[in-house]
Amino acid sequence: MLPIVKQKCVEIRQEIHWTEKRIIESSFHIILDKKQLLIKDEKIPISKILDISYRIDQKQSSIGYLYLHTIHGVRTFHIREDPTYFIEIFKKIRSETEQYG
Repeated sequence: MLPIVKQKCVEIRQEIHWTEKRIIESSFHIILDKKQLLIKDEKIPISKILDISYRIDQKQSSIGYLYLHTIHGVRTFHIREDPTYFIEIFKKIRSETEQYG
């Protein structure tokens, strides 16, 4: 699988201990190739994805949301970077897939 484009996502986890609460952030990439999206160890075929959209606040340090609309429902991912390019490439691949079968 040769990645065409990838989008960095953020995972936010809270750990609560006796005297403190910690917020732990880690990151991963959603990788797009010509046939599928790879999210960690999960593969989602392009044919199962209806759309990708996002909402992000213009504040520099804020968390945004990437919405993956699939035939099984909507999945939400936290993002800090603008996913416009990622979405444009997805839509181009999706239209080519529909056009050529």
